[in-house]
Amino acid sequence: MSRLLTVLLVGLALGFVLGWLASSYSERQLAPTPQGFSAPRAPISAYFAPSPEPEKAIIQTLQSAQQSVHAALYQLTDPEIADVLIEIAERRIELKILLDDEPSKGSKGCLLLSTGVPVKQYVDSGIMHHKFAVVDGVLVITGSYNWTTAAQTRNEENLLVIQSPELAQAFESEFQKLWASKKAQTLTQADCASSEK
Repeated sequence: MSRLLTVLLVGLALGFVLGWLASSYSERQLAPTPQGFSAPRAPISAYFAPSPEPEKAIIQTLQSAQQSVHAALYQLTDPEIADVLIEIAERRIELKILLDDEPSKGSKGCLLLSTGVPVKQYVDSGIMHHKFAVVDGVLVITGSYNWTTAAQTRNEENLLVIQSPELAQAFESEFQKLWASKKAQTLTQADCASSEK
């Protein structure tokens, strides 16, 4: 009987310790999100890489912007896409870019910053793994496709372009939450200069 009681007490103590450790090391609460989303008759285009098609779709969708482009991207190293983003900024369309990667990894964040584009960097590196953009509050670009040359030439990736104001609103809300986060810090020329050393 005492052996059974010992096993029960050890199990209970172990469960308590594991539960405490899990809650102590959890850095953020999981935010409730909708369990499903319905966008009836929303036009959706799908693209797969490695191929040039996803990059072309991103460029074409970005070039259609008339009001705004808000992008949350794990990485941005594709020079063609960066050039289009600069063109968008020159057209005085609101452009905001949130990146996870560091400027020293070949990111085009510093290039965009040098042209006056607001760029923020998620300081908890590797955590902000989004790959989406909201264009004019109507179009969503999303999928596994990183906006990188490797995604186009080597990686097995997917990309969706979806026309849905309702879906765009959900992605825009996520973008605004990330943009306002304490972990989203404005990229500065000093950051870019220090990454070149």
